[in-house]
Amino acid sequence: MTQQKRPYEELEGYLGLDPSLRECVDDIWGAYEKFAPDLYENLAWNSDAGQECFPNYCGLELGAWDPDYDAEAQNDEGHQHDWRCCIRPTAVSQEVKRRNEERAPRPFQSHWFDSKSLDSIPPLEPLLEGVFYRKTLSRVVGHSASMKSFVLLSAAAHMGWGEPWFGCRVQEQGIRTLLVVAEGAEGIKARKLALEQHHGRELENVEFFTKAIQIDPSTREWQQFTAEIKRREIDLVIFDTQSRCTSGLEENSNREMGQVVATLDKLIRETGASVCLVHHSTGDQSTTGNNLKARGAGAVRAALQSEVFVKRDRKLNLVTVSTDKAKDTASRSIVLEPVVREIDGLTDWWGEKESSIVLTTPAPRIRGSVGVQEGEPAAGPADTIEGLAAQFLEQSDGVKPTVDNVQNVLGIRRTTATQVARHLREQVAA
Repeated sequence: MTQQKRPYEELEGYLGLDPSLRECVDDIWGAYEKFAPDLYENLAWNSDAGQECFPNYCGLELGAWDPDYDAEAQNDEGHQHDWRCCIRPTAVSQEVKRRNEERAPRPFQSHWFDSKSLDSIPPLEPLLEGVFYRKTLSRVVGHSASMKSFVLLSAAAHMGWGEPWFGCRVQEQGIRTLLVVAEGAEGIKARKLALEQHHGRELENVEFFTKAIQIDPSTREWQQFTAEIKRREIDLVIFDTQSRCTSGLEENSNREMGQVVATLDKLIRETGASVCLVHHSTGDQSTTGNNLKARGAGAVRAALQSEVFVKRDRKLNLVTVSTDKAKDTASRSIVLEPVVREIDGLTDWWGEKESSIVLTTPAPRIRGSVGVQEGEPAAGPADTIEGLAAQFLEQSDGVKPTVDNVQNVLGIRRTTATQVARHLREQVAA
């Protein structure tokens, strides 16, 4: 098989060269052809007088191996080939190879540290202290009807306002949150209005996507969704719920759920946003009690920066939000009380005023003040179960301490009346 000739090999200037110099020319062209094919395509035979046998552009600095070469005197901005380039073809080859390697991408360079440079890595940037951090994956887990969505809407509101959420600090400039309402979109309006009227202000930096977007990188819809998150500069994307946004996938399969994690990791890299999944726990709360566990494969939990459990105690009318997994931060626990609020200006199908639930700091309860935060006034005697029990005995005219009687006499909520009645029965039994 005849080797294809280079474009200069039939020129008179080349054919008239001494064989040893012709070999140097071949070496220099061959070096570019092998180590810098992009430069080789742009090489041309130099027709200038006295230099008609060499490529017209080298791109190398001769001073690297020629101490007599004065780049400044030669006004060198990428010198032309001359005899000093070809006199050492091996050096040229090595230099071209080195430069080619420098141009090659290094996929691990930005992730490779020694013990000193590791100190330059910035700390985690909190969006909601102890719960959400920038460019991380987290998850909120709870039983059905445990008020997970109410917790997240309340947290998103405070992050958007740039105000602390029940003791958790946030960035003052406000955090932009996107709530993907994949189920129950019809009720989000009432929840939003109740929250706004409770706080006396409109939500800021909170957006809603009322459709179950599928976490599938192969679809055009997901690609457009990713681009929109980046365009709107969203800081936190909440998928409510995980199961509705992964339809058709086996949630018990580590392989399939690992692909979901990989897709979300890519979303985080491309947009700079954090991602939170909302997921259901296993079993029934009546049988599992306080021991919560997310449904499905462990591949998702292993990838989480933080996992938050939401538990609802219907007897005490309390919601507990606790960090079950905190990879690099301290765990925390927050106790909230759901309160029903009628919504001004919103009526149902029959024209009756609608209501929804907002989460507040709990009223003082058994033996003191469960949920009272620092800086708030301490609970008085009448605010405790013991104080309410004493008050009932003074005002009841001897009626039995049933739940109905306690509620009627004191005019308190039934959940609190239940605790007072239980306390009075325990006193009698003692």
